[in-house]
Amino acid sequence: MLSMAADERDLAVELLMSMKRFFKFKELESLLNISVPTIWRYIHGEIKPSIDRAREMLNKLLSRDVLNIVRDKILSVYSNGIVNVYNLAYSIDILSIASIDAYLWAYNLRPTAIVTAETDGIPLATLIAKRLNAKLATVKRRKDVGFKRFYETNYIAYDPPGIVTLYLPEGVLNAKDRVLIVDDLVRSGRTSQAVAELVKQSGAEVVGFYALIGMGSAWKSTIEKIVGSSYRVLFEVSQHTDQG
Repeated sequence: MLSMAADERDLAVELLMSMKRFFKFKELESLLNISVPTIWRYIHGEIKPSIDRAREMLNKLLSRDVLNIVRDKILSVYSNGIVNVYNLAYSIDILSIASIDAYLWAYNLRPTAIVTAETDGIPLATLIAKRLNAKLATVKRRKDVGFKRFYETNYIAYDPPGIVTLYLPEGVLNAKDRVLIVDDLVRSGRTSQAVAELVKQSGAEVVGFYALIGMGSAWKSTIEKIVGSSYRVLFEVSQHTDQG
């Protein structure tokens, strides 16, 4: 395992500050087994946790149980299956939590490039790229001005139905790149499969997949064909959940 480039104590405090948006001090005290005064001093920068305590904080705050509580407080899923992504994809605190989670999970994959499809995945992909000191590439449904040659691929979308064409400018990725694909919401995996095809055309290697929301489980078989078990989603949502 590679040693972390970032200070895990700083990551733990940053994560704590974002989690404070969703939990009261007493709730954090119970979750972390750390007194309220100490938590207050961490958040206000008066002291830092030890490295061992920081790792405990990271593990507890990013546990599935805690993430499920955060999900239920902010995520709206309506009876027709529509997910209100905006509350997550554009929440600074959620983006901070997700980018820390992605950094800790993906660091040992050693990605050199973060690739996402426009549009809602761009904020998260940007923060992850910054944390991992990786370059950022965006796959789009149109050809960007300023590039002459593009890789392109098509896939069938069902909502709304139609054939979608995606483009990636040539030269953005190279054969030495190790790519982490990032998405805001994965439901079927078809978009990410198309993104992976463009990465393959560039000669780069897809080493992992990270998403903010995983809707149901149908997407897993598609993603596993691309990256095996090297994938993670921050929030798991049942296909039949109705929280709206």
